[in-house]
Amino acid sequence: MSREGSDAVDPATGVPAALLDFDRTLRTGGVTALELLGGYDAYTNQPGPVPAEVLRGVPVREVAGWRVTADVYVPHGEPPHPTVLWLHGGAWVMGAPATHRRLAEDLCALGLLTFVLDYRRAPKHRFPAGLDDARAALAWVADQAGGYGGDATRLFIGGDSAGGNLAAAVLATGVGPDVRGAILAYGIYDVHRALPALVDLVGGPDPDSQLYLEPDDARALVNDPRLHPDRYCAGFPRALVLSGAEDPLHAESEALVSSLTAAEVPHTFVVADAPHGFLQLPTHPGHAVGLRAIEQFVTAA
Repeated sequence: MSREGSDAVDPATGVPAALLDFDRTLRTGGVTALELLGGYDAYTNQPGPVPAEVLRGVPVREVAGWRVTADVYVPHGEPPHPTVLWLHGGAWVMGAPATHRRLAEDLCALGLLTFVLDYRRAPKHRFPAGLDDARAALAWVADQAGGYGGDATRLFIGGDSAGGNLAAAVLATGVGPDVRGAILAYGIYDVHRALPALVDLVGGPDPDSQLYLEPDDARALVNDPRLHPDRYCAGFPRALVLSGAEDPLHAESEALVSSLTAAEVPHTFVVADAPHGFLQLPTHPGHAVGLRAIEQFVTAA
């Protein structure tokens, strides 16, 4: 089902009205999230800054016959470039590097050598498959960045929505290469706490209906750094936390910031006048706010 061109456009932001409503509520209005979001691909991935080079499907690892890859966006300018491993959103069940093409171009235009990981997704690959891929990919990027013109001493990890959860969870486990900073965009920092807001995306609010965790894990892992990284953030590098004031998940970012403050982790909290997903809303004013914050954070870090 495609809605492309069938909805009104919000005059204040230039965002298709139904997409804006979804990002403000995380409710899909009777269609699947995949159908709704897929119908607006031409908007969210409208042409952006052109990288110096894009390499798609670069092999990262193989797990039980499953090939995990990344798309690599190489910036213009003289290397070595600061480098980011980006983990895309999609409620752990959707999304791919292809759904985040424009965002990757925008990050690359900031001078970041950008690796967008095609991690394994639920329900075919439930937790912790995607997280394991992210942890392995961070080590791989640290080792391989130089071959693509990157600087592994200026390594960042970032993600949006469920990808923000995975990025924070990688850091909360406390293993892996040194990371200069974390870019956490409207993420989920306590999976159990956030599930009720994600019912239209991840299947349901309870252990037996949600699609991310095995039901037994959902019942048993109630205090785990991989699922509740805001409780285990004392070892985080400096962090940029982005959130939208109109985001149903805004409280997740507030909770993480409270934990970072208590742990005395250096951080910057930027709240845009925007809904969830604003880094993928190219015409929304929050899009420019978020990118400007990322640029300033990377420069300072």
